[in-house]
Amino acid sequence: MIYKVSYVVLGGRHPGAILNQDTPPRLGEVVVFGEDRFEVVEVADLIPPHGDFAYLHVTLRPLTGEGREH
Repeated sequence: MIYKVSYVVLGGRHPGAILNQDTPPRLGEVVVFGEDRFEVVEVADLIPPHGDFAYLHVTLRPLTGEGREH
């Protein structure tokens, strides 16, 4: 299965991303874009899986240091 994932960052300080992944993101997981770290706070299906593809929306919370928000 290929997961097409739309990442949206709370607060608008990062543009987010759309990525293809082999595994789905999980709640609490830390995602890194460049030097920025984010916690997955929501995972939702955009539409039902189709063939070998699943389409997901993921909301991220910015992290710094010990898991605190910006």
